[in-house]
Amino acid sequence: MNNKTSFTTYVLWTVFIALLLVLWPHTAWAFRQYEPAESTVLYNGFTWADLISYVVAFAFEASIAVLVHKLSKRIEDTPKRLKSWHEKLAYQYINPISFGLVIATIVSGLANLAHAVQFGVPLKIFTAWGISSDVYSFAFGGILPLVSLTFANVLSNVVDDEEAPNPELTTANETIRNLHKQLRDSEARVKQSEERARLAEERFNAIGDLVKMLFGEDKRQRIVAAHQQWPELPGSAIAIITGSSGAYVSETLKEFQLQNN
Repeated sequence: MNNKTSFTTYVLWTVFIALLLVLWPHTAWAFRQYEPAESTVLYNGFTWADLISYVVAFAFEASIAVLVHKLSKRIEDTPKRLKSWHEKLAYQYINPISFGLVIATIVSGLANLAHAVQFGVPLKIFTAWGISSDVYSFAFGGILPLVSLTFANVLSNVVDDEEAPNPELTTANETIRNLHKQLRDSEARVKQSEERARLAEERFNAIGDLVKMLFGEDKRQRIVAAHQQWPELPGSAIAIITGSSGAYVSETLKEFQLQNN
């Protein structure tokens, strides 16, 4: 059972386990009929054969509980791709889990039917209405284990019904997710705009500094600025840009290089 198991599911499992506990001693009695009448006494009249019978009966009743749980999960997890009822029926009930559950249920059913026939006494309602005692035995003994076959489907339906998504809640959650996404996208666009503005401002400031240096009063500063901005330009081009002679440009660049080496 997962974390989403409902209260109703717990109640159903409690009822189901209680039913198996009621059937357990009846099934043990049936198995005891096939053990030796004389057996080692373990405690206060309880014999080794009695212990074996109860252990075997417990194995069958417990296997019914386990197989019902496994089958209910299989029914719950039926693939959505199965559309037709016969495909769903085949997937849910024609499998080793169902086969094992049917075998265990038949054994438990026969054991409890035998117990009901062995110890059942006619009730007045049956004798007064002329109803066969076989019907009584079957109704109060053999039919009890058959109830377990319905629990697998009931438990899976409880999970489906109680955990089914609320359409209105689903729509509301989807709307909230979309609004959150739009808000995140808007924040991202604002950050991108701020980043672009910052870069543009930095470029503008850098260009402003370059313009100041290229058009400043100091010729040497203009020559160095042009060389740093366009290192591939020949001296003659720098001379034109800065309004200097080629010889002065050459001399200035040599001094600049010597200072930086």
